[in-house]
Formats: sequence, C-alpha cells, structure tokens
Amino acid sequence: MDKKKRQEIETLVISSMDVLDKSKTNSDYYKDLFARMSDAQFEKFIAKRFPFKFHYRPSVVEPSMDEVTKALHYIGVPLMEKVYEPSVYVNKDGVPVNTKEALVVYIHHKPVQQFITKKNKWSMDTSNRDMKTGRLVGADKGAVTSDREFESMAVQGMDSTMKEFYTIKADSMNAKNLANNIIGSTGMLRLEDVPVDRDDSLSKNLMNVYMIGAHINSNLLNEGNYTPYTLRQKEYN
Repeated sequence: MDKKKRQEIETLVISSMDVLDKSKTNSDYYKDLFARMSDAQFEKFIAKRFPFKFHYRPSVVEPSMDEVTKALHYIGVPLMEKVYEPSVYVNKDGVPVNTKEALVVYIHHKPVQQFITKKNKWSMDTSNRDMKTGRLVGADKGAVTSDREFESMAVQGMDSTMKEFYTIKADSMNAKNLANNIIGSTGMLRLEDVPVDRDDSLSKNLMNVYMIGAHINSNLLNEGNYTPYTLRQKEYN
C-alpha cells in the first residue's frame, strides 16, 4: 500500500470519528494507534473483518442522533434503507418485495460455544423441570424452544403452532395434563379442545409474585388490581 492511500484511509477514519465524537476520544485513540504502525502492520490491521470500533463512554462519549446522522452522511452510508422481504412476496422474476425506507441496525454476532456440534442435542422428554420457574433442566433442557425458532414461526405466520409451543408444550401444566389425557384416550388432539387459563403458566406466576413483592401491579395475570387467586375466591363466594 502506498503512502497516499494510507493517508486517505487514516484521514477518513479520524475525520468521521471527530464528526461522531466531539470529545475526540476516538480520533486521538486512532491517531496514536496509526502512528505506531508500519505500513505492513497497517495493511494487516485494515484487512480484518471489522477493524474499526467506536469506543462509547456514558456522559463522555455519547453521540446524539444528529451526530450519528452527520457521521453516516460523511462516510456515505444511508441511515434509512429499503428491506427486501422474500417471505412476503416474490415476483415471477424472483425479485422480492421491499419495504418503505426504514432504520436498519446491523449487529455483528460472533459464534459462541453453543454452536459447537457436541453442544447440539435434543430431548424427547420434558419431565425434568424446575417447577418454580417452569424451565426445563438437566438432560431435558435441550427441548427448550429457542427465540430463533419462535421468530421463524412468527415470520411464517404460524400463530397456532406458536400458541401450542408456549402453552401446552411449555409450562402450562394444567393444559399439558389435559392434552396428554386426550391424546391417551383418543389418539389425537386439536388445539381448540384444550382451553388454557390465563394463569396457567409457571413462569408467569413466578414473575407476578416477584412484581407483587416489588409493589408493582401489572396486567400480566392480574385483573383490576386482583390476583387470579383472589378473583377465583370472589367468584366462589
């Protein structure tokens, strides 16, 4: 890399950081970093996948939205972008429909240990459960439905499947027992055959207890400042 090209890159990085960070914390950092690098080290550094990182410090280095917009404009990156949605519609030429311009945020994920093959396992049983939190534990924790699986079902509009997974197949224990009885006696099950009470969830009940303990009333389970237990007592009396 020639000197002129390196100078152009350094100027772009430092100038854009100054637009974003009025304290000059970031630009001073990169000035010092670049000054200590040979041409070979500089070329190796910028060849990394994400070589430049913005150093954020609350109340010191905390860009406003106006500064973010100006910095993006300075480096030629659009703030608003159209998003292609092939899951919604694709025309006969294979071109997916796109949205109106929207704010797009890119989050770069690093592979984690859970992606290793030896970590991947599935359980066909859900008997090992923490009856306070409702979470599957031990050998059965592999049967937990992940956020990504729920997101994929939401994208495909699989509302009934989602309901089955977060009630009967989750910690709605009364509905689960009823569903198992119906399957055992008839060999089949329809979702509408299993009513799910609002308070039939171990995790929701635990969260509700925590919130009441913190003197916070919510409509997670409560209705009109009454807990489900109190409402049942009122109906019974």
